[in-house]
Amino acid sequence: MIQERHALLPEATHDESARQDFVSSLRKMFTTELFPGTRRVYQEELLPRHVARHGQPPADQREVSKLMERSFYYRGSNVIGRAAQELLWDTVGESIERQLDTLNAAAKPKLGELGTLTIDPAFQVPRYIDAVDIHVMPGNFHTELGEDDVFAGALYDRGVHVFSFGGLGPRNDGLGVAHAAFVKERFPDLKPRRILDMGCGPGFTTLPWKDAYPDAEVYGIDVGAPQVRYAHGRAEAMGYPIHFSQQDASATDFEDGFFDIVVSMLVTHECPQPVIRGLFAEAHRLLAPGGVTVHDGGLVASHDPFENLMTSWFGVNANEPFSAGFKALDFEQAFVDGGFAREAVFRGTRDPVYLKGQLPPISFIGAVKE
Repeated sequence: MIQERHALLPEATHDESARQDFVSSLRKMFTTELFPGTRRVYQEELLPRHVARHGQPPADQREVSKLMERSFYYRGSNVIGRAAQELLWDTVGESIERQLDTLNAAAKPKLGELGTLTIDPAFQVPRYIDAVDIHVMPGNFHTELGEDDVFAGALYDRGVHVFSFGGLGPRNDGLGVAHAAFVKERFPDLKPRRILDMGCGPGFTTLPWKDAYPDAEVYGIDVGAPQVRYAHGRAEAMGYPIHFSQQDASATDFEDGFFDIVVSMLVTHECPQPVIRGLFAEAHRLLAPGGVTVHDGGLVASHDPFENLMTSWFGVNANEPFSAGFKALDFEQAFVDGGFAREAVFRGTRDPVYLKGQLPPISFIGAVKE
């Protein structure tokens, strides 16, 4: 699927486009063929051999991991998956560097704009963000290459499209659309005045909320100044009046009860447990009575050690060091600790918009403020 063009989308030359298409195809082969093939290798070859030798299946994830490491298929597919991840950022990044001055200029706020942009010059990027290149993305979400820089935002916008081989749609908004649809379907009578997207990145999870609730004011915040600069310019180019600001979602400057919906998408798995708890406590503070917060995640742990190994792939191979803590966290208790009543916590799932049948349903967990 071709990515929808807008004023801030990096343009690719013929050779750059060819390289990006190759990386996207490599990612698709790994995701749809090699990675699922690991399950077949385990179930049809390694597991029966282990049971025949020991009289029982592997007891835990560590034992499964040791077993899998003996497999050339497993080791080889992991190498390809990691190589594709590194090639992704190198390939897209070189294209953006060539035209970065043009993109920076296009993102600068102008008179008569629809939304707003607020950058905090004194903002201190949290250590857990600054210390790790999440997804192997050079500089993570926040590193600035110069004044008024949008590199990280442009890299994430174009990079996610290549990473997902176009599977999140022409606007990369498939997850955001599913997220908003889940809330609308579960709370059909909710008429929000204001909506907050925590950890908005380049804004492709933010804009769907304006489509879902046209009368609401929509806000997006992120710790990365390049992210919100890019998100603002992108939204303006697409005709969306969104208010973006650089903020830590666990300690914002919004007033108590300012929002009716507070959400995050693809954020909690990149945060240490104390930060996730902080997000939920802040969501409780920010919500008006009757308001709703919903986040992806909160998966119920599997009792199958092999499946736990499979879900740990990105944590081990793609610089997601907090994913293990994310999986181990009792999300329901974290909401309760943040101020929500236990009976107000809910779970649910919804099919992805563009990759239905290729990806499992998206798991959501949230709470209603009394």
